Order: sequence, then structure tokens, then C-alpha cells
Amino acid sequence: MTVELGLLIALVYSIVESLEKFGVDRNLAHLTAIPLGILSSFTLLQCTSIREYLIKGLVIGIGAVGTCDTACNVVKKVKKNIKRSD
Repeated sequence: MTVELGLLIALVYSIVESLEKFGVDRNLAHLTAIPLGILSSFTLLQCTSIREYLIKGLVIGIGAVGTCDTACNVVKKVKKNIKRSD
């Protein structure tokens, strides 16, 4: 189950990043991660209850947003350090 959640987090992350590249505001794109996570859990996972679908969907959405923010912070820090060394 962990592998499936990781793959769905990556899928939602890539959709959110694509939305940002197409010009959607960053905050709005990140807000879409939660419904996308819930939707993906209902369509792509096999759970035993609606509560389980919702919890896993929230984990997927929040995980995707966390991945987005972490990746952005790392890239900014690396770019900042490269500029300092020049």
C-alpha cells in the first residue's frame, strides 16, 4: 500500500507542477492537490470504507503539496548558493 500511495503522491505532484507551469497561481495549484488526492484515492485504490478513501486521499494531497514546497525550497537554496559562489 505504501508504494501505491507514493506513486499517487508523485502523480498528483506532477499534475500540480504542470498547472503551475501553465500559469495557474501557485496557491491555487496547491489547493487543487487535496481534491486530486481524494479523487485519485477513490478511483485508483481499493479501500474498505469511505473514511479510508478520504484519509488516504488527504495523505496523497498533503504529501504532494509538501513535495512541491520542499522541492521549491531546495531549488531556491541551491540557486542562491550558486549565485554566492560566483
